[in-house]
Amino acid sequence: MAEKRIHSEMNEMIYTINKIVSEKAITLLTQPIFDVASNEIRAWEMLSRGPKGTALELPLPLFSVARQTGKLYELEMVVIEKMLQQIKSTKCRKDIFVNCTPVTLGDIRFTREVKKLLQQYKGISPKQIIFEVTERDSIEGLKDFIYNIKVLKVMGFRIAVDDTGAGYSNLHTISEIMPDIIKIDRSVIENIDKDTVKESMLKGLLLVARETGSLVVAEGIENEHEALVLTRNNVDLAQGYFYARPTTLFKEVGT
Repeated sequence: MAEKRIHSEMNEMIYTINKIVSEKAITLLTQPIFDVASNEIRAWEMLSRGPKGTALELPLPLFSVARQTGKLYELEMVVIEKMLQQIKSTKCRKDIFVNCTPVTLGDIRFTREVKKLLQQYKGISPKQIIFEVTERDSIEGLKDFIYNIKVLKVMGFRIAVDDTGAGYSNLHTISEIMPDIIKIDRSVIENIDKDTVKESMLKGLLLVARETGSLVVAEGIENEHEALVLTRNNVDLAQGYFYARPTTLFKEVGT
C-alpha cells in the first residue's frame, strides 16, 4: 500500500512539473539590490515562483521536485527565457541576477541554448545579465561547468557565487571560477551587529573578494543595525527586507 502511494505521488509530481515546464507556468518576482554607499538601486534579482496556490508555488519544493524528476535543466531554461521576456517588455537597463544550479550551468546544451535565446530576444546585452551559481553543492565532477563558465564570460555575461560563507564548497567554487560578484549568505549577516566573530568573517570574505577582483553583495539584510555594519566595512551592494521586499510590479520599477 505504501509503495503504491509513493509511486502515485511520484507520477503526480512528474505530471505537474512537466505541465509547468511545457506551459512555462513560472512567475518571476524581482528584488532590488542596492548600492550601500548611495542607497540607489543598482540591480534586480529574479525570484522564481510556481503556479499560485499549488504545492509547487514556492521555490524550494518547485526546484526540489524538478531535480527529483529530472526536469531541473528544463525548468531553469524556462526561468531564463521568462527573465529575457521581462527585460524586453520593460526595457529594463539595470543589471539582472538570475539563479542557476551548477547542474544547469554545466550542461553541454546550456551555452548553445542561451545564444539562441539572445537571438530571439534581440537588443539585450549579455553584460546586463549575471548568472548566479546557486546551491551549496560542490562543482567537482561537473566537467563542463568550468568550460561553460569561461564561454559565458567570453560572451559578456557575468558570474556570481551565491551563499558565500555558508560552507567550504562555495569557497572552492570562488577559487575555481574567479567570479565577478560574491554574494554573502544570510547566515553570516544575521545579527552581525551583535557578533564580532561574524563581522570578522565578513572582513575575511571582503579580503577574498579584493583578491579576486569581485564585487560583494550582502544578502538578507533585515534591519538598520545590520545595514550599518555593511556601511562601515565598505560592502558594495546589499539586498533584503530592510531595503525592499520582492515585487511583481516590474513594469513600475524595471527601468
